[in-house]
Amino acid sequence: MESKLGVKLFYWWYAICGRWQIISLMYMLVGISLGVWLILRRRKLHRLVRDLDDYKENISRFKVKIIDGDVSSFCTGCMKPVIVIPSRLENAQLQTIVKHEETHIMLGHLWIQLLWEIIRVLLWPNVLLHIGERYLKRDLEDVCDAVTMQRNDIGAIQYGEILLDNAKRLSGIRGISGAGSGLSFSWDDNYKVLQKRLGRIMQHRKYNRSVIVMGTLLSIVLVLSMIIGIKTISYARYNPMNLTGIFSEEKMEILAYDRDESIVTYDDEFIYIDCAELKHQCPEIVNEEKDIYFSVGGYYKFPGMGGGSDIGWVNAQTIADNDGVIKTEKYSGIDFWNRIIMWL
Repeated sequence: MESKLGVKLFYWWYAICGRWQIISLMYMLVGISLGVWLILRRRKLHRLVRDLDDYKENISRFKVKIIDGDVSSFCTGCMKPVIVIPSRLENAQLQTIVKHEETHIMLGHLWIQLLWEIIRVLLWPNVLLHIGERYLKRDLEDVCDAVTMQRNDIGAIQYGEILLDNAKRLSGIRGISGAGSGLSFSWDDNYKVLQKRLGRIMQHRKYNRSVIVMGTLLSIVLVLSMIIGIKTISYARYNPMNLTGIFSEEKMEILAYDRDESIVTYDDEFIYIDCAELKHQCPEIVNEEKDIYFSVGGYYKFPGMGGGSDIGWVNAQTIADNDGVIKTEKYSGIDFWNRIIMWL
C-alpha cells in the first residue's frame, strides 16, 4: 500500500464500490443468496437424516442411520456427526464402509467442507472456488482411503473391490438431494476419476506415523514462527485517525477537514469548537440553517478501510452567534462490529 502499485492492486475494488454502490449491493445480494441456498441444502439433508431409523447394532462410536434403496453411504453434521448406510449393504462390506465414514469425521473433513462453503459465499466471484469444491472432495476421499486402510489394516485389493462393487451398484442411480453437503464413500463422479482413485488405492503403501507426527509438529512450529515474524514487522492492528470532519446537514456534504485541531478538540465526553476559527476557515458556514455535524477520532486498518468516529452536532445559528469556544456532547461511534474489525 506504500507504493502506486500497491494502491492499484488493493484499492481498485474499494474505489469501484464507493463510486457505484449498486455493485456493493449486488455483491452482497448474490453472496446472501448463495449462503441461503447452501444452508437450505444442508437443512434438507439434515431433515432427511433425522427421520431415518437408527441402525440396531452398535457398530460405531458415532450415530448410524439406515436408509432404504441403493444410495452411497455418507456422513454429515459437524456438531453431531451421523453416518448413513444403505439397507442393502452387504455385511462383509459394512465395517469397512463405516470405518471410512468415521475417518472422515475424525480427520475434520466435514469442518473443512463447511469452511470451504463459507469461503465460497464470501468470495463468490472467484469461479475457481466453485469449481474447486469437486476437487476438494476428491482429495479428501484420497486422504480418507489411505488413513482408513492404514488404521484398520485393510488390504488394498479388499478395499478397492468394496469401492468398485459399490460404484457398480450405484451406476446410473441418482443420488440423494442435498447430499453434496456431506461426504460419500462412492459418490457421484465420473469413471476416469474412479479409475484414478482405484489406482491410488492399489499403489498405497503404509506410511510411518512417527514421520507424520513430526511433520505435523514441524508445520505447527513453522506456522507459529511465521505468525510471530509477521506480527514483528507488521503495522499495528489499527491506527488512530487524527482527523475531524465538519459536515453540513443542509448541503449533505463535508464543508471542511480539521487536521491540526485548530478548530475542533475533544475529550472523553465533549467536543469543543472554536467558532471564530471555524468561521475564519469556512466562512460559508454562517449561511447554514440546519445542524453542523462534527466527526472526531476513529481508526483505519489501511487507507480507505476504517470508521468508528465519534460524533457531535451543533445548530448552525449557534456557531454564527458565537466567537468563542462552545462544547457539545460526544457520542461514541465504536460498536460491536467496529471492535471486531479493530481486533482482526
